[in-house]
Amino acid sequence: MATKSIITGLTTMIGFIVGFYLHKIFLYTMLGLAIGYLIVFWIPYAINWYKKRQ
Repeated sequence: MATKSIITGLTTMIGFIVGFYLHKIFLYTMLGLAIGYLIVFWIPYAINWYKKRQ
């Protein structure tokens, strides 16, 4: 659980830093959060679903 939080937090922080540089903080922070959520939850979910189907 802690690893998932670290991954999501790091992608959010990267998005915040990019957004701060490009003057669109909210947009890139939410984009970083969405990418972190995708990496942590949806990709493993899809892999497990695919393995169960075979």
